Amino acid sequence: MSKKLAAENSVHKEQEPGVISNAMLTKAIIEQGHKGEAGRLARMDEIQLDLITVIRLEFQNILKIDHLWVLKNLEILSLAFNKIDKIENLHRLTRLKELNLSFNFIEKIENLDQLVLLRTLSLFGNRIKRLENLDRLENLVIFSAGKNKIDTLDGLERLRFLKEMRSLNLAENPIAEDKDKPLRLYVACLLPHLKYYQYVLIKPEEREAGKDIYTRELQDILENEKFEIIERERIAKEKADEVYLSKSFVEHLNGHRLFESLFIEDPDGEALLAIGEDAVELKNEYMTEAYTFTQQIYKIGLEQYERRQKEIQLYSRCIEMERKKAQNIGQDIINRFLEVYNRVCPKVKQIVTELSRNSPLQTDSPLSSPSAHSIQPFLDELDLAKDEFNSIFEDSWHTLMSIEMQLFERTEEGNSNFENTIKEMTNEFIELSQAQFVLMREAEINFSDALVGIVQQFVTFKAASGHAKDIPTGLQESLDDKDVINNLAAGMRDHHMQVIDAREDKLISRSRNWVRELCDGLQQSEIKRNRAKVLEITYFLDHHRQLFYALFEDVMPSKGEKKRLFSKVRFEDE
Repeated sequence: MSKKLAAENSVHKEQEPGVISNAMLTKAIIEQGHKGEAGRLARMDEIQLDLITVIRLEFQNILKIDHLWVLKNLEILSLAFNKIDKIENLHRLTRLKELNLSFNFIEKIENLDQLVLLRTLSLFGNRIKRLENLDRLENLVIFSAGKNKIDTLDGLERLRFLKEMRSLNLAENPIAEDKDKPLRLYVACLLPHLKYYQYVLIKPEEREAGKDIYTRELQDILENEKFEIIERERIAKEKADEVYLSKSFVEHLNGHRLFESLFIEDPDGEALLAIGEDAVELKNEYMTEAYTFTQQIYKIGLEQYERRQKEIQLYSRCIEMERKKAQNIGQDIINRFLEVYNRVCPKVKQIVTELSRNSPLQTDSPLSSPSAHSIQPFLDELDLAKDEFNSIFEDSWHTLMSIEMQLFERTEEGNSNFENTIKEMTNEFIELSQAQFVLMREAEINFSDALVGIVQQFVTFKAASGHAKDIPTGLQESLDDKDVINNLAAGMRDHHMQVIDAREDKLISRSRNWVRELCDGLQQSEIKRNRAKVLEITYFLDHHRQLFYALFEDVMPSKGEKKRLFSKVRFEDE
């Protein structure tokens, strides 16, 4: 009975749905990570999920995509061979480049819009009935939705907006079964940027044949997408401009957006402006004046951005020249090392081979016999060869390390000078911008004072002329309390100043954060490069030293005999 229960529990356990958790992720990372000693060392360290870039969670009976947000730097994800029926909870994986959801139960393509860096997408072997929600994945290169239930060509035309797509597979779908209208020819003429369909190169004659068969369909598609193309180009330009202005730290300052934001959620200002035309005219004058200040900040931002970019490009060229120079010198040293290595190794191999043939160990002669003395010249030659190799090895190692250290120090010094320069430029930009914000605050004070005067005149005139009922509701209390108008103006002014201060603080903080991130990035990049170069040099030289010593190991007798024979030859590592 106990065996039967154990068997039932085992089967039930295998059928239990898999839930994506830290435990599942950690197990997969360990299993898919380094093997052997490298794997053992990696397992000794705590796994940092936010640093993982690749993971495969296949054959796990997963029902729902969840908990992957902890892998915020993930670039490659495979959830193939599971039981997932809905694409969801992937929006935080904005660095994702490859996504494999093959062999699941997915019925609809959805929730992929945020994966703008995606280059490879496989939905092979699901239950999808229609192509949709893909036209925002503008970096997609490879897309497979073969072996699904797609039964309509509608939606396929949306792939025309994916200009980077080069490979498409829709085989084993109902739409691929109509022999009178071959899907391959339709795809060939519909997607001129596509190079491969079902992993086979599309030929020019196939595109022409497709145009003959699908003439009417193509005309309708071209007509329908005409206006959308114009709209997409407009949106793309706006996004590009916004990115450019954001890098200049002056986004939304080339119009009236900052001024308009002053009066959003501003009940005090709204009450004062309710008196009508005179107040509105004063507000428009203020808007015109404020525009001159924001426009000036905008121009300063663009000019300073171009200056910073030129400085960055100049510095990058200088650093690249230094690295190229060091690389060329290092290559000469490596070539000299290889020249000696390639000359000495065959010589050593030949000598050791001759020794193994003529040694007393091979002739059963005592080491004190004449034959033993006959090998002395060979031993002397080995000494000379080993000395020559060790000399070039040590010289190459010290020289390469010296070159790398000098490059590192010069780069560090260059980074420091560059940091000072870029900070000065950024501070200049901030100071010039702050001067305009000061003028805008003065304009705000002048506007507020002028508005108080106009409102007071308006209330006084209406009260004196017997039209007190025409005074806006928010100002009625001013008939009994003269401080109401001043209090409203003070509230409006405080609100406006907070908005202006916030925009100024945003400009300053983003500018300084950018400088810090840029300079820290340069420093970390150089440290990483230096470490990699040191490891590269060490590995290269050590690898050749091991190969050199292996020449003695490969062609000689047993370890004890070699020790006796080469007791006079220096094999210690120098």
